Amino acid sequence: MKVDSFVRKETYIFLDIEADVVRGKQHIIEIGAVKWLPNDRVEFFSEFIQPYKFKKLNNRIHELTGIHTEDLLSAPPFKQVIKRFKEWTQGNTIFVTFGEFDRKLLEEELLRNRIKRRFIYPIVDFQQKYMIDNQIKVQPSLSDLMAKFDVVAATQHRALDDAISLFQIFKAADGHGMIEKQKTNQFALLLNESHHGENGAEVYFTYVTGEVFPSDIKIHSMDSIHQSLSCIKKEREEVQEDGSIIKTECHEILPSEELAKFLRSIVNDLDRKVLITRSGLRQISRLSRLHQCVFPKTEVMTLQNLLMEPDAVNQFTMNGQTLDTYERKIYKLLFKYKYKLIKEFKRRNLITGQVVKV
Repeated sequence: MKVDSFVRKETYIFLDIEADVVRGKQHIIEIGAVKWLPNDRVEFFSEFIQPYKFKKLNNRIHELTGIHTEDLLSAPPFKQVIKRFKEWTQGNTIFVTFGEFDRKLLEEELLRNRIKRRFIYPIVDFQQKYMIDNQIKVQPSLSDLMAKFDVVAATQHRALDDAISLFQIFKAADGHGMIEKQKTNQFALLLNESHHGENGAEVYFTYVTGEVFPSDIKIHSMDSIHQSLSCIKKEREEVQEDGSIIKTECHEILPSEELAKFLRSIVNDLDRKVLITRSGLRQISRLSRLHQCVFPKTEVMTLQNLLMEPDAVNQFTMNGQTLDTYERKIYKLLFKYKYKLIKEFKRRNLITGQVVKV
């Protein structure tokens, strides 16, 4: 039986935000939202917001959105609008955004105004859900998906119009089915450190798998590898603007079959797991490409965003420890910060079963 054949109990709220830079920081200037109730009834919310000490709208934002300075000067402040928005969103709701920007900006604005953020969770990034479902690496724009699903909007880059477009795309793509299908309690933590020298690089990987429960976590496995990668010196030619050629010496790291085998085992194990890294996949991706390993598109988290404190993230570095000692430390740290991990799983509506309000 298909997921979308079940009776939907949740109310979805499709959210879009327009923002402007005021005094060096992004501030919300418009909120638009569509509420999709279980009985298929649809409601709308749309309001301008006047940022604190606002004077004039950025010309680029005016040209992009069509919003005028006067629209904002006569608008209520954030606290008044968000109070009405919170009342409008009451119920068993799941927020849906397109990309991370709207969630991050709304969280920052609520924090800046000392307003509890609990009511906006769980919140789902549909752009990421769509990329996972279709295993694509390049982020599609809202316009790309509007074209794909024949969604037409009177205007774009206005909060309510974009929220309506997201709602229509969500229905056409069976977004509810995507969300249910991608729910998982499983996670994989992948930590990597590389130390480069003249003769090569010392590379360390630690891979941890586990499971999240409503009030606890369980570690299933932990494996580590240390490889000394050799390098060869190569001469590279660079053509200058005047046509002259400058030769420079560079070092090319050579792959290791043992590390390639380790990385392939991780790639094969990542199905239906949330991948957690220290700060993203950039450094890991360089090594995976070197070893011809392609990571699948999956739900991702970073320790930077989970822990929010550099000192806490730095605890996950090796600092010259042996792999055995490091693994024991990682085990303890995961339990130390387990509630932050559990909270983020709940905030993203990932835990299997009923929707959990955070």
